Parts: sequence; structure tokens; C-alpha cells
Amino acid sequence: MNLVFLVSFVLVLFIIVEISAIILKLTGMDLHMARFQALSALVTVGYTTSDSEMVVKHHTRRKIIMVLMVLGYLGTATIVTTLINIMRHPLTLVQVATAVMILLIALSLASSRQFRGHLDRGLERQLSRRYKIEKQTVEQVLRLNRDYGVAEVILEEHNFLVGQTIAQSKIRDKEIFILAIDRPGDFIHSPRGNQLLQRGDKLIVYGKMHNIYQLLCTDCGNS
Repeated sequence: MNLVFLVSFVLVLFIIVEISAIILKLTGMDLHMARFQALSALVTVGYTTSDSEMVVKHHTRRKIIMVLMVLGYLGTATIVTTLINIMRHPLTLVQVATAVMILLIALSLASSRQFRGHLDRGLERQLSRRYKIEKQTVEQVLRLNRDYGVAEVILEEHNFLVGQTIAQSKIRDKEIFILAIDRPGDFIHSPRGNQLLQRGDKLIVYGKMHNIYQLLCTDCGNS
């Protein structure tokens, strides 16, 4: 079953790339950029871009890329060994049919935007569960002092903002401005005051970091 193992192993590597890309996104990177960086590290392709500098200078991103590079070398060795075994032993019809079936199912799922969207959001929720607020890398967005910043906040069910409009919440009085709302199937830029906030919304906010933690952190309450 060397051929089936090879196909399955390659698919696992692509899943690892997707998970790594989502982790990189949680550090503030764009998802498409994160996928490129993760895939480049896994296949050990050398590249020099301004994006790679943002990875090298960030402690968490650097650790993720290092792990991917090690997995890339181990993966290459595994693939080469498997290919040698395949050439030494004739393939059976069952092996070929099973491998093709696995590949077709994987391609079908990968080409489904709805499936990929659910997968990405599900993984992101699981990975970010421990961290309700993810401060963005300042130099990627704005030049800010230490008191102000850009952060991502996921609204849990018991958050006081859920069920209120932005105007009703009076969040702007606390020097917090909602730049965008990322919710399943929709991304709302510059939401208006009459925009209703819902459970599961990911708010991209700008303001005084102390107020953001005090008002929006699930464990901090709303006072």
C-alpha cells in the first residue's frame, strides 16, 4: 500500500500547511501571505521578500517556520523512500484505485469554497480559543504609541456587546473604534452605528489597549 501511503502523506503535509497558515494569521498576517510563507518553508524553497522579513523578526512566526522547515526535510526523505519502494514493487489495481479515489475526494473538498471556509473558521476558532484578543503587529498596520493599538476580539455569547448596535453600546465613548466585522459568510468594512453585533463576530478594533482589554476581554467583564 505504498502508493496509498504516499498520497495520504502528501495530503497530510498540505493540511499541516493550512493549519500553520491559520496560526500565522492569528499573529496578524494576511491569510494568503501566510499560506505562501508556510508552503515555502515546508518545501524549503529559498526566497527573499519584505514579507519574509516580517516572519524572521517575529518570535512566534519564526518558531512556526522552523518547525515547517524540519518537517519539510523529513517529508522529502519519506517521499523519496516511498517512491523507491513503489518502483521496486509492482502496483496492484486496488492500490491505484484507492489512491485515485483518495486524491479525487481531496481535490473535490479543496475546490469547495464553502468547505474550505468552514474548515478555516473552525480551525481558527479552536486555535484562538485561549486568546480572545490577538494584537496585530503594529508596524504592519499603523504607527502607534504603546497605549493604542489594533486588536481582534471574538464576541462570545455572554459578551455585553452581543445583541446591541454599535451606537447602543457607546463603545466609541471609551476610545474604541470598530474598523471591521468578520462574520461567517460576510466581512463588513467600516460598520455604521446601526450595525447589530452578533455572537461569534470577530471585531477588528482600534483604540486604547487598556480599554479594549477591560471592556471586551471575556474574563475582564464589562466595567
